[in-house]
Formats: sequence, structure tokens, C-alpha cells
Amino acid sequence: MTDEFSRLFPAVNDITAHGDLRTVPEDFRVTECIEVTFSGQGEHLWLNIQKTGCNTHWVAQQLAAACGVAKHQVGYAGLKDRHAVTSQWFSVQLPDKDNPEDIQACLPDQVVILQAQRHHKKLKTGGLRANRFELFIRNMQGDRQQIEQNLAGIRNNGVPNYFSVQRFGRNMNNVPKAEAWFKGDFRPKGRQLKGLLLSAARSWIFNHIVARRIKGGIWDKPVDGDVFQLNGSRSWFKDDHGKDGLQQIRERLSEHDIHITAALWGDDELPSTQLAAQLENDIAGCYPGLLAGIRRQRMAHDRRAIRLLAGDLSHRWSDNDLALSFELPAGCYATSVISEICSVSDCSQSAGD
Repeated sequence: MTDEFSRLFPAVNDITAHGDLRTVPEDFRVTECIEVTFSGQGEHLWLNIQKTGCNTHWVAQQLAAACGVAKHQVGYAGLKDRHAVTSQWFSVQLPDKDNPEDIQACLPDQVVILQAQRHHKKLKTGGLRANRFELFIRNMQGDRQQIEQNLAGIRNNGVPNYFSVQRFGRNMNNVPKAEAWFKGDFRPKGRQLKGLLLSAARSWIFNHIVARRIKGGIWDKPVDGDVFQLNGSRSWFKDDHGKDGLQQIRERLSEHDIHITAALWGDDELPSTQLAAQLENDIAGCYPGLLAGIRRQRMAHDRRAIRLLAGDLSHRWSDNDLALSFELPAGCYATSVISEICSVSDCSQSAGD
């Protein structure tokens, strides 16, 4: 996390400690959790791959070259960190070749095939339930009791579900680039870059809504007109229960059965009403250029929970090093959990890469 990002999007917990993250790739491990029953046949070869120190796009290119296919014939569920050891699934449209050893022989050393399965469908973006993280934060300095309190707070209350700094590009430049695109001063090349800039614009507004609610002490408390999401689901519903149902809403929130949502802006009407809609419109109104550009792209309005639960969170100390293990739903960020424990220096960035 950069200092500027932390200033704009504050933590809920008191952050007094500091540590070093990613001193080596092995300090940041990610394992995909997918739910698929392989058919055992079909023209798509699914490969579970462990990669070290390289990004997902590059691995997909290496797989395409090793299998002699076009890159669009390679599928994956989502992007994984470069400065890490990650295990994720890829699919290759490959009806004839079925020998993983031959493919492995054509891959670089940092890309290792762990498992191979035949299936009749391509792995599509978003085809992922969750990610499992195993992190090692070294050289922790600060009040250990405060760290333990923060960890207890995370288990009991979750963390703000911010989009991470990586969503906004190097030095958060994707937001001004999006503004320039929407004004006509910059023309992004290709659908991929357009998608990145549009996502950055929507995420920027969402993060500021969450930050406003944190500063107002209502990030985990319902207000009139809120929209809620069922835990573990993308389904959301309006609070139409009136005052008589407010206690039930509070109980469901405390039991982690539902979560308050905030806007992922589109060109249609907000589903939130009253105070919740006023807050969201006030924030979006601070970024008229982004708002106008999002609307011109005809994006459908969506919602995202503003609270994130870290599943099966465990930790252990080794002298001044802290090991963490937890699971997050797809599309959520480990940095959201880390930033509620301590501040960190990302050693992969300080190394100049």
C-alpha cells in the first residue's frame, strides 16, 4: 500500500506496526479454489500450474507457444500476483496432444505443471470460487498486542472490501488516464486497456464511498435506503422492511449473513434510496468526468459488498515474523486484510521491479 492510497482509503483498525512483505516470492503464496467436476474427456486440457515470479499473461503466452496454439485458445479464471508463488488453472484447446510431460519440457523453469485433466469446456474468466493465501510478513516492528487486537477485530468484524492499489495501475495513473480518455484527450489502444481504465474509474468511486462510510462510522451500520448482499452470493436486495425490520437487519449484519453494499456505477438508476443514495451521489458528484464517461460506456449498475470476511484466518509468530493464512472470495484482495493488521513495505517494489 502506498502512503497516498492509505490516506485516501483509511483502515478501520489502529495501525501502529510495520513489516516487510515479499522479501522473496515464497513469502506470498496464492492457491486457486475452483469448483468443477472434470468430465475426463473433451478438447480442452486443463493444467494446474505453479508459477514463481511471473504474471498470468506471460504464462498463458508460454503455454500457447509450448502447445502450438493461438493465445486465445488458452483460458484462465483470473490474474495472479507476479511477485509470488501461485497455483492456478489454465485450459488449452488441445484435442490431439495429451502428454503434460511434453508440454512441461517446453516451459521455462518457473512454470511447473502440477496436475492435468481433460474437460469439455474452456476455463473462462471469473470461473473461480476463492483464493487461499499464505503470507509471511517479516521484521515486524511495533506493538504486538495491538496486532493481536487487530487480528481479533478482523475475525469478528471483517475488513473494508476496498479495491487494491494494483487496481489503479502504477502510481494510480489509471484514474487520470480514464479521465483523459473520457474527455477525448487520450485514446486507449485495445479492448483490454479500455476495460482496465473503465474498471479503475468505477472502483475509484466505490472506494471513496467505502472511505466516506468509514469516516462517518457507518461502514458496518445500516442507514436508510441501503442495499444488502447475501453472504457468499452476488444476490442483493433493498431494505424494504421499514423500521420494524431494522433490528433484524442489524442482527443479520452482526451474524455475517448479509453485508451492506456500495455502488459500482452504471448509466441506470441507483437501487439505493434515501440517505444511502444521497451519500453515493455526493461521492460520485465529486468526479463528474468519471461519472459521464462511465455512463457513455453504457455500463449496467452493479453492487459490491463493502465488508470482506477472511475465511479460516489463522496466524503464528516466528520471532518477529508473522505468518498468515486465510481464504478470500474471488475478486477480493489480500492487501485489504494486511492493511488492517499493519503497514508494510513491499520489497518487490523497492527492488525496482
